[in-house]
Amino acid sequence: MMGLLQTGTGFWNPLVWSVSLFIIVLLVYFIRFFGEKKYKPGTEQTMPFCSGSHPSELPIRANSIYWGFFKAMDKHYKALNRIHTGLLDDYVFWFIIVIVIMLTVLSIGGL
Repeated sequence: MMGLLQTGTGFWNPLVWSVSLFIIVLLVYFIRFFGEKKYKPGTEQTMPFCSGSHPSELPIRANSIYWGFFKAMDKHYKALNRIHTGLLDDYVFWFIIVIVIMLTVLSIGGL
């Protein structure tokens, strides 16, 4: 069997992978061929939509991008925001507590 590379878990045939990759590339270009013909890069078409306002006029914050996610997870974030202080000492403290708990559980479980 020429071109058949056997491994411990199966085989890899470079010819099959090459033909598959070629077919996928052709399919992508075929789909792209039917794309919008009116698109012009470097014009107003490439600007983000901000409810009719020009983006330079509005301060677009990062949390505006994830608004729906934060709204869905609101009750969880409120609980986390109450305990969040932003101090590095608190992060190190919780890191040490979690490590101690993990090592205790692993020691009791017999590692």
